[in-house]
Amino acid sequence: MGFIIRNPTTIAPPGGRYSHAIELPANARMVFASGQVGIDKNGKPGLTIEKQCEFAWKNVMAILKDARMGPGDLVRIQVFLTDARFIPVYRTIRDKFIGAVPPASTLLIVSALADPVFLVEIEAIAAKA
Repeated sequence: MGFIIRNPTTIAPPGGRYSHAIELPANARMVFASGQVGIDKNGKPGLTIEKQCEFAWKNVMAILKDARMGPGDLVRIQVFLTDARFIPVYRTIRDKFIGAVPPASTLLIVSALADPVFLVEIEAIAAKA
């Protein structure tokens, strides 16, 4: 891994399972994943927020695997949900996928995604020394 977690004591600690910042070593190889929505490998969306969160995370993990990386290599995620009521479900499913060191993270509530059927979208940045 080789990352440095930046949670300075001069600011409030993270309010959840994330790090304020992650510093990468100079020689890190990086992967920037486009937003992954809650669809299966055939492009079929999940019918519930639970299924869509699971599919979106599985898609992120497939991209990491293809890059010879894993959840411990995630350094930043940005999540878009279409309803604040989905936050607890999202967090429960997220915690099944992220590694022991939580990445830097932003979660936004938006009015809609590119297709109204989508309820969640996850962007990810991973790095490996």
